[in-house]
Amino acid sequence: MKRYLPRLGFVILLILAAFILFPMQDGLADNDIRVTYDGDAVRFANAPISLNGVTYVETRPLMQAIGLSISWLDARKVRFYKIGLTVDMAIGSKTAYVNGNARTLAATPVLQGSKLFLPVRPFASLLQFNLLWDADARLIALVSATGGGQAPSPKSTEPAAPSKPAESSKPTSSYKIIGYYPAWALYQEYDVAKLATSGITHINYAFANIADGRIALGDPDADKTNFAALRKLKQANPKLKTLISVGGWTWSGRFSDAAASIYSRNLFADSAVQFIRQNGFDGVDLDWEYPVSGGLPGNKTRPEDKKNFTLLLQAIRDKLDAAGAKDGKTYLLTIAAGASQANANQLEVGNIAGIVDWISLMTYDYHGDWESRSNHNAPLYADPADPVSAKNNADYTVKAYIKAGAPASKLVLGIPFYGRSWTGCGTDNLAMYQDCAGVAKGVLADGVHEYGNLVGKGWTAGNGFVRYWNDSSKTPWLYSAANGGTFISYEDPESIGYKAGYIKSKGLAGAMIWEMSQDYGHTLSDKLTKALK
Repeated sequence: MKRYLPRLGFVILLILAAFILFPMQDGLADNDIRVTYDGDAVRFANAPISLNGVTYVETRPLMQAIGLSISWLDARKVRFYKIGLTVDMAIGSKTAYVNGNARTLAATPVLQGSKLFLPVRPFASLLQFNLLWDADARLIALVSATGGGQAPSPKSTEPAAPSKPAESSKPTSSYKIIGYYPAWALYQEYDVAKLATSGITHINYAFANIADGRIALGDPDADKTNFAALRKLKQANPKLKTLISVGGWTWSGRFSDAAASIYSRNLFADSAVQFIRQNGFDGVDLDWEYPVSGGLPGNKTRPEDKKNFTLLLQAIRDKLDAAGAKDGKTYLLTIAAGASQANANQLEVGNIAGIVDWISLMTYDYHGDWESRSNHNAPLYADPADPVSAKNNADYTVKAYIKAGAPASKLVLGIPFYGRSWTGCGTDNLAMYQDCAGVAKGVLADGVHEYGNLVGKGWTAGNGFVRYWNDSSKTPWLYSAANGGTFISYEDPESIGYKAGYIKSKGLAGAMIWEMSQDYGHTLSDKLTKALK
């Protein structure tokens, strides 16, 4: 990228959101059954399955949603836990242990490939969940003893046969808004204290490096100052979470070695736990640009990176879960992923989606200074007038990742707070999609235009520039014939509004910002957070 734990009764109730037993045809995935807890949707990477008349639900997505950790005790025994609650189960065994007390299940946990599935109703009965089934809505509604969620009146005790999958929806109160804060912002007099955190749910600190197979400080001097400031910021904003982002465009070259073997993966995963504990982070974000091929020239890559990346993420997840059990908290694991179809092809998208908390899509840099033709940096949709835009837009990227196996609820839409430019452009079509002589001079780098500087230099308010709007791609641009035929593609409140609407309509997990210091007046971040309420 250039870029409560609840009380015991609450937790037990939530666990069983995934574990209600319903009959359906063996082997058939029941995609349209929905699960809620106190009115909030619980989403799964894989649909429920039926084995011998028993309905099973994938385990990990639910555990992530409700704040329970998972740890494999050996090849067959698994533990779900938080402070005050431990549930031990074993594949093929009808005996489970709740805080050490033996209980009997009517059906046993099973593995489907590498995924653990649990029998729903036996587990619900085991832990005495309050559960209601709405057959018309095909909704399993779980309500905690103290929760305020609304549950439907029970219309039947079992669901009907599988039918057409229901459209996904996203509770508007739970969108993630993730802002990247880069170490170098400190040198540009934009320190952590200036971050707009109202509505921002997560801050990803960019970037940590990799040294000797371990996560290492990227800029020790800046990091020391920034880490302390982030801890102070969290004290003032208790709901705010911070993650250390590893790699990025410059420091992705050592990922392939770190992912190459069991030893190297465990070494890296152990270092991730150590790093976040020492520095006060709530999780780890991997920005590997890019597995298999691509990225900075000279990066080491392997064909095996595709599979090894999944294995690396699983190793990190296991270590984070174990550490979280000891620390009494849930640690997050996320990745940033490239926007092209080729990037999606280089990942085991479906497997990764079942491991991480979310995938941030870098839906920007579709065009830039590596091209001689003016175009839009981050179009939301394709423009029929542009023959190269069919696959170079956010909508295509989102659909590609969903097709590859990622549920929409695990995808976060990337939004750039900067624009890209060309100069010496042809005058037709107000310089859009025209051959150009080069890139326009920027404040910090040529060809790159931070929104704060576009406003600060008066370009968005005139100064020889006129603002235009592409209604097909939902993108604005600035054009000035008097300033050497300069074309600047950027984001503004109108385009942010359309992207927020897209996130809602597609049931995505939220938005990711690259990066916070580029909007030092908070205009775009304020628009985004308000639009996603």
